[in-house]
Amino acid sequence: MNIINVGYRSTNYYALEIKNGKLLFDCGWPGTMPQFTAELKRKGITPTEIKYVLVSHFHTDHAGLVQEFRNLGAKFILLESQVHFIKPLNDFHKRKKTPFAEIFEDGNLILKFEDSRKFLASIGLSGEIIATPGHSDDSITLILDEGFAFTGDLPPRSLVPDEDRITKESWNKIYSHKITRIYPAHGNSSS
Repeated sequence: MNIINVGYRSTNYYALEIKNGKLLFDCGWPGTMPQFTAELKRKGITPTEIKYVLVSHFHTDHAGLVQEFRNLGAKFILLESQVHFIKPLNDFHKRKKTPFAEIFEDGNLILKFEDSRKFLASIGLSGEIIATPGHSDDSITLILDEGFAFTGDLPPRSLVPDEDRITKESWNKIYSHKITRIYPAHGNSSS
């Protein structure tokens, strides 16, 4: 599996090899498409190679460039638990008057968790997408059968307090798979 970290500004974004292009897991801060494009080019990727975008959750540093990638032809994979999080992010940026391209609510590829394995197989990945609330209610994790988990902002397992049952359960779901490496949104990947 060819996984390329194309992150910048203290946030990791991962480009994964798929049939005929790349899937991008998380996608940058609003107003930074030139910086993101430069990082992609440094790693040997053209922006139009991004065929799909999947976000771990709807916070600014993870979903800030969704619409720009859609405008370049990428399809936005939206999990059923994330559907209602587009509008609040759009509204937040309208109030703050940030350089955010509003994410269109139509034309997204809406996916049920139980259908994620079949969909991922159709684009050349073996794995599934699971709901992993804890950092936010809409958080998801991409798990590849090779043992890789892309966890977004889910706090590291070792730092989760005992009383945070939701996050602990999310980690239990992740580790019910044979995980060999965690790819977080912040910090280094770990075994």
